[in-house]
Amino acid sequence: MDVREEALIRQCQAGDKDAFGRLVKRFSGRAVGAAYVLLGNREDALDASQDAFVRAWRNIRRFDGRSKFYTWYSTVLRNVCISRLRRKRHPTTDLRIEPPGPAERTDPSLLAERNERTERLWKAILELPLKHREILVMSHFQHMAYKEIAAALAVPIGTVMSRLHNARKALRERLGKDFARDFAHAAAGGEA
Repeated sequence: MDVREEALIRQCQAGDKDAFGRLVKRFSGRAVGAAYVLLGNREDALDASQDAFVRAWRNIRRFDGRSKFYTWYSTVLRNVCISRLRRKRHPTTDLRIEPPGPAERTDPSLLAERNERTERLWKAILELPLKHREILVMSHFQHMAYKEIAAALAVPIGTVMSRLHNARKALRERLGKDFARDFAHAAAGGEA
């Protein structure tokens, strides 16, 4: 945990709502992205991430600093998402295509190809079991280290590695030979 984050946490634990607001601002995009992949719908993801931030605020004094704040928060977020999935049973898809890159802005065929590739990837990810979706998101989209993922999921690092291997294999089976290109493209934020 960096010094600024540590100071914000101490302020939050002392009851400073503005400090917590700065943490929310820092991590909200990442949180919504994680919730989106688990829930499959942008509105549900926004609601879940906000609900998780409220729960994190209520329990901030329990945060002991042994991990990064986001690692701790992601456990709260994961639990909120799992509860919502249990109630809902089946996620709906509301695939949001990222803004086009410079080349795609001038070439409609490149933009169409990119959108199709991105939609195909996200549909394949959303078809995976929850444990595969969440491990792919944490590793490839949130760039969390194995140790952080293990802490967030409360599993050994070996389990993280095994789940990630199995998730990649399942995704590769769904996407076929285009797996490497599609997955690398999306994990890099849609940049070519």
